[in-house]
Amino acid sequence: MSKSKISETCPQRLANSACDGRRGGQLLVELLIVIAAVAVIAGISAQIFIVSMRSNKAAGERNMALGLIEETFEAVRNTAAERWQDVYNQTKGSAQYYPQQASGKWTIASSSENVIVSGITFTRYFTIDNVSRDPSSRDIETTYNASNDDPSTQKITMTVSWPDAEPIVSREYIMRWRNKACVQTNWSGGQSGSTSTCPANIYGSASNIDFSTAGSLKLTPQ
Repeated sequence: MSKSKISETCPQRLANSACDGRRGGQLLVELLIVIAAVAVIAGISAQIFIVSMRSNKAAGERNMALGLIEETFEAVRNTAAERWQDVYNQTKGSAQYYPQQASGKWTIASSSENVIVSGITFTRYFTIDNVSRDPSSRDIETTYNASNDDPSTQKITMTVSWPDAEPIVSREYIMRWRNKACVQTNWSGGQSGSTSTCPANIYGSASNIDFSTAGSLKLTPQ
C-alpha cells in the first residue's frame, strides 16, 4: 500500500499506530495551550484581586484619617465657642496641638497625638495662625499682614499621617461669632482699678462714683 493510501485511510483506522501518534501530539499541543491560557488568566485575576484589596485598604485608612480630621476641627470649633482665648492665645506658627477631652468638654493640648484605629496608628496635630483681611473687601489675605490683623479669625491647619501613606493636610478658618458678657450680682468684692477675670463681683473704681452703700450706686460731684 502506498503512503498516500495510508494517509487517506488513517482517520477511519483508529488502531493504526501512525494515526494515534499524530492525534496524541495534537492533543498535547492543545492541552499546553489551554494550560498556558489558564495560567495567564489566573495571573491577571490575581493581580486585579491584589490591586483591589490594596485599593480598598487604602480607601478605608483614608476614611479613618478624614474622620480624625473632622473630629479635630469639631473639637477646635467647640473650644473656640466655649472660650475664644483658649484658641487665640496659643502659640502661632509651627507649634503643634491636638484635641483632648477634659471634664466632659474639648480642650487643646500641646504636641501631637497617636491614635490607634482598627490596629493602625495615626498621628495627628494642628497648628494655629493669625489671619489678616483686606481693608476694602474684607477678604482673607493670602499672606498674613499684621497691619490688617483680624483678631476674630484664626486659621487651623490639620495634619494626619500613618504608615505607608501620604499625610493628609486640611485647613479651615474658625471665627469668633459671640462674646461673653459678665453679669455681676453684688459688690462684695469691693472696687478695683484693674480689669478682673469674668465672672467677678469687683467693679472698676471711679473718682465720682460712691460705692459705700451695698446695693446702690451714686454719682458724686467732682
